[in-house]
Amino acid sequence: MKTTGIIAEYNPFHNGHKYQIETIRKRTGADNIVVVMSGNFVQRGTPAFTDKYLRTSMALYGGADFVFELPVIYATASAGLFALGGVSLLDSLGFVDSICFGSECDDIDILNMTADITFFDEDVFNFVKSGEPYPKARQMAIEKHFPEHTEKICKVLDSPNDILAIEYLKALKLLKSNVKPFTIKRCDSGYNSKDYKNNKDKFISAAAIRNAFAIEHNPTKAISAFVPESTLQILSQNIDRVEINEDMFSNILYYKLRSNIYELAQFFDVSDMLANRIANKIDCYDNFTGFIKTLKTKDYTYSRISRSLLHILLDIRTNSFNIPLPLSLKNNIMSCQVTPYARLLGMNRDKSNILRNIKQTKLITKTADAAEKLTDFAMQIFEKDIFAADIYRQISNNICPDEYRAGIVII
Repeated sequence: MKTTGIIAEYNPFHNGHKYQIETIRKRTGADNIVVVMSGNFVQRGTPAFTDKYLRTSMALYGGADFVFELPVIYATASAGLFALGGVSLLDSLGFVDSICFGSECDDIDILNMTADITFFDEDVFNFVKSGEPYPKARQMAIEKHFPEHTEKICKVLDSPNDILAIEYLKALKLLKSNVKPFTIKRCDSGYNSKDYKNNKDKFISAAAIRNAFAIEHNPTKAISAFVPESTLQILSQNIDRVEINEDMFSNILYYKLRSNIYELAQFFDVSDMLANRIANKIDCYDNFTGFIKTLKTKDYTYSRISRSLLHILLDIRTNSFNIPLPLSLKNNIMSCQVTPYARLLGMNRDKSNILRNIKQTKLITKTADAAEKLTDFAMQIFEKDIFAADIYRQISNNICPDEYRAGIVII
């Protein structure tokens, strides 16, 4: 049986996501689609638009067969670690043959070449450490080693999904994985596009859908042409579980900042420079998004600051990772070292027998069973997931299921 993996956020699930799943089945004849999905917090440093259980339902009704949760320490990390977490989880399952991801260029050869010649993690890390923002640091590293290819590489690196595609390829190389990659061209107007009114086709981005909910009186009507009927029904029936946003976490973030004001640099992605800036600007704190704007400089992008603040909020520290950082091909990294368990969120009941093929990692289907199955360090990572989900649930007025009573979503 052929099985293809997807790494996603589905924030929320839309026609582009369904198109990807349908195209995978047509192109590869895949019998199974396995999704590794972010939980209640996502890679841009914000809470998910709606909780992971609703998004799991959307994915299953949209054609996925299994949905596993990407641990929060990877789901909220920058592109490299986000990709490594997702790829390692797929690799550790032991029955995934290929991985598919969207890209703007839709050229696996160019992406592979770029992945090969952008393995300058140590140089990038050193440039970032010296104060350069990550995008500039990466370009400086490329110019240093491959000046003749800089323009072509940087063009690919300007596109959000191409960037992620390259990170997926780098992760496969780091893990020496046998999982085969392939790409599908994105069909919407762009990853960050918020436009949902001027699209003549059926594809818009998740950002555009979230934007419609923020400004429309009847948002489900506004997005009805751009999401599967199953997604529209799930959103319409659970309208009190959507539109969770970062400013809802403003008070708890302020508490975390104040109570850790002298040890901010211990949190992941928080440099000494950023820690000092936070401490110096804390008296200007108004809310989550307002404080990001206060901290933002040419050296610190909005997303970088948002992720850093989220790591402080969720108590994700530099020592939360069981792998050597920065990432380098010099290090021998194994999948089970990166993601030592696979938390199942949902599945197609007709495919349950496939789970018997999981040998390399610990399958978690019940939260209460984790302590018996996981090693101490794996349990520390898992507890971060539980903590993040509990914070999300509390802020959303306990509407979404709690981690000990929520069962696997089965269709």
